[in-house]
Amino acid sequence: MPNLDLDKNMAQLLRENPKLAGILRKRGIDCASCLASQVDTLADVVRTYRLDLPSLLAELEGE
Repeated sequence: MPNLDLDKNMAQLLRENPKLAGILRKRGIDCASCLASQVDTLADVVRTYRLDLPSLLAELEGE
């Protein structure tokens, strides 16, 4: 499974893991165009949108 730092801001994570943007977009979350991506972390996004982190990581690994 990808080792994503839950405390990195989304902008940095999306630069490091471009596939993550598409995976989130399929869930109706467009972090790539959101200004909050500069401050929101992956932990914030998972909590706010009630995402299943293991499922998200598994999909990222399978992409």
